[in-house]
Formats: sequence, structure tokens, C-alpha cells
Amino acid sequence: MSKFFICLVILFSSFATYARVYSGLEVFLKKYTHIVKGKRVGVVTNQTGVDANLNHIVDIFKRHPDINLTALLAPEHGVRGNIKAGDNFSNSIDKKTGLPIFTLYGGKDHRPSKKALASFDVIIYDIQDVGSRAYTFIWHMAECMSSAALNNKMVIVLDRPSLLANVVDGAVSEKQYLSFIGLYPIPRVYGMTSGELARYLNREEAINCQLYVVPMANYKRTMSWKDTKLPWVPTSPQIPSPESAITFAATGALGELGLFNIGIGYTLPFQTVANSWINAEFSANALNRMKLPGVKFRPIYYKPSFAAFSGKSLQGVQIHVTDVTKFRPASTELVMLSHFSKTYPKHFKWIPKKYKTFDKAVGTATIRQKLQKRVNPSLIIKSWQHKINDFLRKRQKYLIYK
Repeated sequence: MSKFFICLVILFSSFATYARVYSGLEVFLKKYTHIVKGKRVGVVTNQTGVDANLNHIVDIFKRHPDINLTALLAPEHGVRGNIKAGDNFSNSIDKKTGLPIFTLYGGKDHRPSKKALASFDVIIYDIQDVGSRAYTFIWHMAECMSSAALNNKMVIVLDRPSLLANVVDGAVSEKQYLSFIGLYPIPRVYGMTSGELARYLNREEAINCQLYVVPMANYKRTMSWKDTKLPWVPTSPQIPSPESAITFAATGALGELGLFNIGIGYTLPFQTVANSWINAEFSANALNRMKLPGVKFRPIYYKPSFAAFSGKSLQGVQIHVTDVTKFRPASTELVMLSHFSKTYPKHFKWIPKKYKTFDKAVGTATIRQKLQKRVNPSLIIKSWQHKINDFLRKRQKYLIYK
């Protein structure tokens, strides 16, 4: 079957007089349901697929006269967000609607099964992203696009805000480290909404599916989450807030080392770096003296109730993002790692069995290897800049919002 490429970005102005952002879901419902009229629709979504009144896309589509919703496709954590990270799960039935749920996370790959593909003509994707390559939802989107290209299915991406829309940072994944937390070679933080990234992958990675992106109304790249005036729904069990979503890319890989608690098991998941051997006051002051852009550090003391170092008294730093447009999560994580490894050499020990997961999360082994050799973080950051510049040139063609 031959592949083809159609990418239609739907633009309109009918929402321009209203202050808040309208999500791609809301725009689609107001203007573009005719695209799927007479077609069977499968939806890839989770608990974040809601309108401004917190009505869920599945419930909205189920009762809409022009939408024939026939299947739900479940990403990591499931359609309702109740499944633990990394846990596989089987096909099931949605208790509320009676619709079949086809897992995208429980098989050999992350694509719709033949049975799932036979149940719909159009895939609609609607999930809130966090802007980090190491988060799986965008790769569910990419795999559905690839499957759609091979099976002559249409894909519609309903766009949502990016918390890091103006930030590009971190190493571009190397080929040998591509995985489901980095399926294609993009930077750790890629500075695009899901819809923009879908356009990029469809062309630059030659997925070539029939792709429609429904943009938001009134959205600007420099907006904070508060600026959008949209409700925040936790994107996964350990991302309860926009703050955790923003710092996920600054601590997620660090957490793979087995050396730190990163706020999971406490009230600030992905917002802290702590252990019993860290001097909280000293490290917070030292990191603040580095004047990293868009971030400040506060000494913190706590005892996690579950996860790493559960029940132990810890201390370390809390990451406070002061300007999200200037914040560089991957660079900040690198500087923190360098600081902790140099400051606490008796306790900071690289664990060989953790190398693989850390390298996969950052997309390369060179970051770890250079840190082990005590290379200055600024030189490591400089080493990934050439590939970032190349990505930025390509990225520009697919941006929708100013």
C-alpha cells in the first residue's frame, strides 16, 4: 500500500474575541465534526482529554449525533489514568460507555492491533503532553500515525498547550538509544505542541499518514498554563500539577540513577532532588550562585511515604521555575548532577546496572561518560548544540503558533 501525506492545519478566527484558550477538542466540536461524519472513530485519549468544563472527550463523542465513536485506544496509564507507570494491561470494556478499549501498551509494540484497526476508519488523538521526549504519550501518537499510514486510516490530532513550547534543550537521541521514551531523534525538550510535533514527525521522519491537526484558538507559545485559563488535569499519577510537568525533564533521568528521591512519594513529584547525605543549605546556595536561567533552588527537608527511600529523612533542593521561557530543564539537570557528583564523592557512586536506563532517558551515553570524567557541564551543553541547531531549523517549518 502506498503511503501519502496530507497535513491540513485548520485555521479560524471565530474565537478571537474571548480571552481564554480553546483546546483543539473544543475547536473540533464547534467547527470540524463534519470531517468524521459517516466514519467510524477510534479515540486515543486519557483523563486529560477534557473540555474547559471538564467534560471528557469519550462522553462528548458518545452522545454527539455526527460522531460514530466505535473504539477507545489506551496509552500508558490507561484511558482513565488509573494504571501504574510501566504496567502492561490488556484489552477491556469501558464500564461507562460499553465501548471496547484496545491497549496500546500491553503488547509487543505500541501500535493498534489488527482487531483494533478493523473497528475504526479515523484515529483521533487528544492527550495533554508535558513537553519532554521521555514521556510516552507522544510516541503513542507517532505509532498510531505509522499504523494509520500502513492501513490507510486518517489521523486527527486535537492540539493542546505545551508547557515548554518555547524551550528546546538537551541532547538529540542517538540511534542506538531510541526507545519508547525517545522513538525518534529529537531533543530531550523539543519546544512544540503535540500537533506541531505530529506535523514534524509526519514529514521529517517520513511517516506520511493522512494527518489533520486541529489547532487551539487564542494560544501563544509564551503562555504559562495559568495564562491559558484551562483546567489542569494530572497527566499521569505522578504529574499532579503544571509545576511537576515542567520539572519532569529536569529530574526524570536523574531519578533513574537510584541515588536520589525526586519528590515521588512526597507532595512534590519531579520537583526535588534529595538524599540523607545531601547538605540542603549548602547545595541550594551553591546551585543558586550558578545563576541558571529561569530557576531558583530552595533547601528542603522531607520524608517520602513511598517510592525511593520511603520513610527516611531526606534533605536536598526544591526546583522553583521562575521563568519557564528561560528555564532549560535538561541543562539544569546536568548541572545538578555535576554538582552532586563533585560535592559528595563519598556517596555519589555511578551504578553500572543503572547506566542503560539513564542513557536511554537522556538519549546518549556521552553525557554520563563525560560527567564521570568530570567534564565541565558547559562543555557538555555546548557539545549537543550543533544537533539542536539543526533541529531548530527543521522545527521552524512546522510551528503553528507565534
